[in-house]
Amino acid sequence: MASRLTLLLAIAPLTAAAAESCSLTDPQLTLQSYTVDAARERIAMYWLKPDGKAYGSLRGLLNVINDDGRVHMAMNGGIYDKAYAPLGLYIENGERKAALNRASGGGNFFIKPGGVFYLRGQQAGIVSLDKLKSTKGMDYAVQSGPMLIENGIINWRLKPSASSRKLRNGVGITAQGKVVFMLSERETNFYDFACYAKSRLNVRQMLYLDGTISKMYQQGGSIPWQYHPFVTLITVEKR
Repeated sequence: MASRLTLLLAIAPLTAAAAESCSLTDPQLTLQSYTVDAARERIAMYWLKPDGKAYGSLRGLLNVINDDGRVHMAMNGGIYDKAYAPLGLYIENGERKAALNRASGGGNFFIKPGGVFYLRGQQAGIVSLDKLKSTKGMDYAVQSGPMLIENGIINWRLKPSASSRKLRNGVGITAQGKVVFMLSERETNFYDFACYAKSRLNVRQMLYLDGTISKMYQQGGSIPWQYHPFVTLITVEKR
């Protein structure tokens, strides 16, 4: 009896692991990614300049803040509305500039569950809206949706068979607690985007940020050309 119980216990974790595994429907997919070194880098967010006008683009932001070369990575943040304002929660330097949005609607932003990427000091987190109890103490936060991975499990709403393929960017946190920013190198569906992050980058929590318009700048590379404006922007900077 004891040996049979031992065998069952040994098999159970393997069964659970198999249930949580995923396979890319596009094996050629690759992601551009940037993993933050928390010991020497800080994460920040930007939307409006001191004069109240939006930075509007990676080039617009970098021209203002990157004279000393402190920006190691920059990319667009969450989805915005027709008035070019964040569609959901946005906190910058401890000041809430857009309110939490728990409404229902159409489009990627409202696919359940939505989520928030936040920093308290430089402690980063990604939390789904249904588990978010308070924004108190958040220094930076951006809301978007959907959550692609939660506790290592890909959102069941994301189907491998989905035909909608677009460029996509997002943010994740690995099993070791490291923050990873990601941009697909080619058009992909949500499932493959999440599966790549989970299987290749060890991401356990992942929030979708935006789609076709998304761009990423990495230090030493050229600033990507934009055809559409950005609203919120996320940077990784030298401490």
